[in-house]
Amino acid sequence: MKTRLYSYILILSLMSCSYFGARAQGCVAVRQMGGINQLSTSGYSLQKGEFQIGASYRYFHSFRHFVGTDEKAFRQTTQGGFDEYGNEKGNAVNIYSHAIDLNLSYAITDRLQLNVAIPYVHNERSQVLATEKGGKIELDGKMVDQVLEGTRYSVYAQGIGDIRISTNYWLFDQKTSTKGNLMVGLGVKLNTGSHSRTDEGIVLDPNTGEVITQTLVMDQAIQPGDGGIGFSVELQGFRQLYKGIYGFANGYYLFNPRESNGTFKSAPKPGLEGYNIYASPDQYFARVGLMTSILKSQNLTLSLAGRFEGIPAYDALGGQVAYRRPGYVIAIEPGVSFHTGKHSVSVFVPFNIVRNRIQSAADIADQNLQNSTITDDSQKVHVQGDAAFADYSISLNYSYRLGKLF
Repeated sequence: MKTRLYSYILILSLMSCSYFGARAQGCVAVRQMGGINQLSTSGYSLQKGEFQIGASYRYFHSFRHFVGTDEKAFRQTTQGGFDEYGNEKGNAVNIYSHAIDLNLSYAITDRLQLNVAIPYVHNERSQVLATEKGGKIELDGKMVDQVLEGTRYSVYAQGIGDIRISTNYWLFDQKTSTKGNLMVGLGVKLNTGSHSRTDEGIVLDPNTGEVITQTLVMDQAIQPGDGGIGFSVELQGFRQLYKGIYGFANGYYLFNPRESNGTFKSAPKPGLEGYNIYASPDQYFARVGLMTSILKSQNLTLSLAGRFEGIPAYDALGGQVAYRRPGYVIAIEPGVSFHTGKHSVSVFVPFNIVRNRIQSAADIADQNLQNSTITDDSQKVHVQGDAAFADYSISLNYSYRLGKLF
């Protein structure tokens, strides 16, 4: 029974590696939080004075544009000019994200642990610059400029992300709580990742109309950090439901009190000053699921979970006048975990079934400003930006239990 319990705790803790690296997979820029292994992989049996190290890798490719839950499929095929055969090319923004996290856990007592996580990211953003325009065409019910020629180019942002330090505490004694337990955690996110990385992009010269190369600040979706010092609260628990089947749940909320990080997105629109500066947003995550061992050795465990993660339109603390792309994804996440001796590995692949780019504070401010001069209610506008999301992400995790070093 005790071995089986440790096997289930193993997969629950490896899921922690996965979710702390969570992003809403695209332009909704949920920061990777460093893959904190809050249960310390075999954390239910990690004894006072013991150490554990680990590493996590995550990848996603976002390319599907949504306004609300409505996908703008035309972004895949139109508004990017024409190829040599006269076919319209898409102007969707593509983001390719790679993140590696290094993790260290230390058992202060049998029930209290300290965790440190250091992330490194390498992100690419591929986009289209419209270099030649024609007349108006109708797209998605609106009249927009037809792009006769568009140039796709990529920019990059890489480096150390925001380091996270946390502690977690099991509420009940592991020696007697063999059918379930609850963990609470508190953490701090440091401002160690750059939020103002630049790269060489292309723009149109306003005087000549020629395409030129220019140093540009990268979009917040690919920056290594968000520019704020935040603090987090966490809950995680499990319960035996029937013989070898366990239920689990975990949740997390990051409070980022800083209103904006000072990096300019663009020139301000009159009346919307402040919304042209990138925000340091809150983020949240929740997961609930089932897990069970499938081998007599109990070293191989399968799980299936539903997960919900994203960025709110408004922070719980601090000011709101800044730019962000808020939204969330709901995903179905299968996972498999294997452990032998001091080694543990896992793979999780969440598939997004709902993607929602919600209305932001900047959208609402712009909407209110435009509608303030319109007297005919039928002519009032609704402003809501879009964001790109992935179909799925991949998370690989490994940990090694060092034991006591001194």
